[in-house]
Amino acid sequence: MFSNWFKKESKLFDAIHVMVDILLVCLGLWTAFALKESQGFAVYHKIFCMVTVPISVLAAAVFFHIYGVFKCEGKSYRETIFSVFLALAFVNVFTMALTLLFKAPMISITTFLFAFLFQFTYLLIWKHIVFVIYPVFYRPKTALIFSTEDDILQMTEKVLAKSKKIFEMKYICKELNQETYQLMQEVDVVIISSSTNNNHKEAIVSYCMEIDKTIYMIPELFEISLFNAKMAQFDDMPALCIENLHLSIEQRFLKRTFDIVMALVFILLSLPVMIAAYIGIKLCDGGPAIFAQERVTRWNKKFKLYKFRTMTVDAEKYTGPVLATDKDPRITPIGALLRTTRIDEIPQFFNVLMGDMSIVGPRPERQYFIAKFEQEIPDFGYRLATKAGITGLAQVLGKYTTRPKDKLRYDLLYIRNYSFGLDIKIILQTIKIMFMKVSSQGVETEKMVDKIEKESLEIVAKKVVNLE
Repeated sequence: MFSNWFKKESKLFDAIHVMVDILLVCLGLWTAFALKESQGFAVYHKIFCMVTVPISVLAAAVFFHIYGVFKCEGKSYRETIFSVFLALAFVNVFTMALTLLFKAPMISITTFLFAFLFQFTYLLIWKHIVFVIYPVFYRPKTALIFSTEDDILQMTEKVLAKSKKIFEMKYICKELNQETYQLMQEVDVVIISSSTNNNHKEAIVSYCMEIDKTIYMIPELFEISLFNAKMAQFDDMPALCIENLHLSIEQRFLKRTFDIVMALVFILLSLPVMIAAYIGIKLCDGGPAIFAQERVTRWNKKFKLYKFRTMTVDAEKYTGPVLATDKDPRITPIGALLRTTRIDEIPQFFNVLMGDMSIVGPRPERQYFIAKFEQEIPDFGYRLATKAGITGLAQVLGKYTTRPKDKLRYDLLYIRNYSFGLDIKIILQTIKIMFMKVSSQGVETEKMVDKIEKESLEIVAKKVVNLE
């Protein structure tokens, strides 16, 4: 009873979680400082307290938020620790750089290395404690899925895939009647699929607000246009102003400037890697190292996209355009390594310099697949409202197996919510997913549900409410 009240009414646990994370970052920094700078502690103490600690706290707040360190909901301990590792690396580099910028007395690099080790150790222990006590305060929320017949299985798979610790699936409904309303009273959250007709959506949302239930809604594509809508007024009648899906002139100028600077820097830094990749491909089969393919970018402009070749020469000669599959036999041994490490994408920074692509944006597709997707998803072309990108929201939050319609949702959400800060966040999150295998797999030819999901679905199937 107490845990249910705590779950719904209080954010105290989350606040404590954040504060302890920040305090442990400071404690690790102080431990290393006291250990490594003990002889000059009196000299450095003031600058340490007035410059280094505030910078470190600010950096931790930003990078921990970007990498989701403050949240353990729906994550594994392993993923959380990897996020901590990456976030702490950026925190210490950022702190060291700004400390120098403020012309503070030089604190040795080894001090920051020791700070990283102490911080990581402290947080490793603390996160283990959090994972042990979190379920005590936050029990899984009982959930009801409302969907159409066609979407029921897919919706259930998606919810169970990474949310088994967050939601306890209780009911699945496909029709709205009096019994459905009664079932909504028994659960904590109601999840509405995008295929639900608008009349049912309106009725469910109104009822859930009335009985104080949390709602999760998979947005239809036109509903995404409502994001960030501006308030307007016609006489005494309120209205919403929904702008077109495009970036302003100022936003495009800032984005282009950032793209040029970052592309130049990355090309120079990755030059040794590109040389090694070029030699590796040549030694593997003697074929061309660079692969050029026509893709489509902003306003249907066609361009040549460059990548390091990862498949056999003329891989689509007899098959025509085909999406890559998991363990695709056309992928060469060196190609598999390049794909896993994302090194094959590096030549696209030259596309960025030429102005055909941006660092962040919807991934460029071939005209063949755009035409094919538009037959099933008429709104697919809206993703061409901005330049194609090397990485994007769909790449950091989805995966290769994500449905085109769901990727489109991410792309449209990115365009609608664009900001310079969002681009930085996506770039930093891309560094994380580069090391996560699930994000570098090809498109699967068949949807497979693992053993745990199958068992869960069998349990759920017994609770399906047939209201036909």
